[in-house]
Amino acid sequence: MRFGFHLFMCDPAEHQDIARAADDCGWDCIQVADAPFFPEVISVPYPYNPDGTRFWPLDMPVLDPWVAMTNMAVATKRIRFLPSVLRLAVREPLLEAKSLFSVAALANDRVALGVGLAWMPEEFKWLHKDMKTRGARQDEAIQVLKLLMKGGMQEFHGKYFEFDRLTMAPVPKKPIPIYVGGTTSPALRRAAHYGDGWVSVIHNMEDVPAVVAELNGYRREFGRENEPFDIMMHVPNANSVDDIRRLGDLGITDLQVTPWSDPGILAEMGVGSIMRQQPPLSVKVDAIKRYADNVVSKFL
Repeated sequence: MRFGFHLFMCDPAEHQDIARAADDCGWDCIQVADAPFFPEVISVPYPYNPDGTRFWPLDMPVLDPWVAMTNMAVATKRIRFLPSVLRLAVREPLLEAKSLFSVAALANDRVALGVGLAWMPEEFKWLHKDMKTRGARQDEAIQVLKLLMKGGMQEFHGKYFEFDRLTMAPVPKKPIPIYVGGTTSPALRRAAHYGDGWVSVIHNMEDVPAVVAELNGYRREFGRENEPFDIMMHVPNANSVDDIRRLGDLGITDLQVTPWSDPGILAEMGVGSIMRQQPPLSVKVDAIKRYADNVVSKFL
């Protein structure tokens, strides 16, 4: 089992100090947000909060994920970084590949990539992308990214993305794992078909067996059941080492936690109940070290 946490709602000025603390005591990864902008009014409910409201202030500073990852990578030695999740469906894969590979070069390949479809119609409208084709375009974009990771001259001729022979450098020394996000059955199928893993939002322990069984069923369907595959989950009511070992037995490879949040917050309370807890930096750093001593160390 590997352990990580998300920096959403953390002050960007704290990022390097938090990353150094996690790097020093055995954490595996830090996730960063991708939020190009926040519309004043959105036309649909926020899907990951029970009441559909956004739980963050609209003037909250959110760094570009590539900038945030680079900022922390240059201050650390071993910990990994990933966007969770990059709104790939509203982005151009050639440009995102250049950014991803550039960060990987500076971070000595300590990166992964979480991708998602994006959920706000306003993002698609104002970035001039068709929301109706977002799933199919993301599928192709993942294929483009994996192709470009091979290096050398490459070409791609799909329905949504097309380019003749081109090369991009630098490329990562090893393939960057792509974790596909989303909680719907189509998202799980997409992860099983195209991804190197799946990244979830929040689940209770009681929900995990069924979700993993569905995901593994799709992996068998695509003939990928014997390939390496990471399952990255946030399970707030996994409160003990024994709970976490049970998750590992179910196939969970990466547990995402918020070490400075109150223990026992259940999934039905929503991600906002966890993310809103933002104590001072010193409290966060102490919590990172304490969780590493009490939990992470048991799995090293």
